[in-house]
Amino acid sequence: MNSAFANLFLLLQQRVQDNVPAITYIDQDLGQLNPDSEGTFPVTFPCLLIDFEDFNFKDLSENVQTASGTVLFKLGFSSYSSSAQSAPEESKEAALNYYDIEWDLHKVLQGWDAGDYYGHLDRSNAKTEYRNDLLRVRELRYTLAFEDYSTKYEQLTTPADIDVTPEIITPGE
Repeated sequence: MNSAFANLFLLLQQRVQDNVPAITYIDQDLGQLNPDSEGTFPVTFPCLLIDFEDFNFKDLSENVQTASGTVLFKLGFSSYSSSAQSAPEESKEAALNYYDIEWDLHKVLQGWDAGDYYGHLDRSNAKTEYRNDLLRVRELRYTLAFEDYSTKYEQLTTPADIDVTPEIITPGE
């Protein structure tokens, strides 16, 4: 893959898969948390959906650009147990487990440097998405900057070990 976003997505997907095993489904955000006509969702829970939003680009030189924006992580959980003060302890523990999964996710994302061209992730916002169904969805936003060299001008160079001295041919030889 050559796209900076495609490569970054795959790196993030692998990082979460390797480090937060409680998350059972990781994909691009294509609206999977919107129920279909039967009220079901095409994911397993807990799930993580990733998208890139509000990226701005600025020219540096020679068609190189910097990009900076937000990586949106939607962490989705199916209906949860009660955490009311009168609820049994097992119910409270199950109800609050999503906080632990969110914390585990944050620990593998915050400050992570995805490689050569990418900067590191910094959490900028976390909020609950209020819904009319029984899903609990947390939106976690991390800022990221990177440099895009995909359209950089390429200079033609001559390798140093090739003799480029023109051969002189004299007439009559």
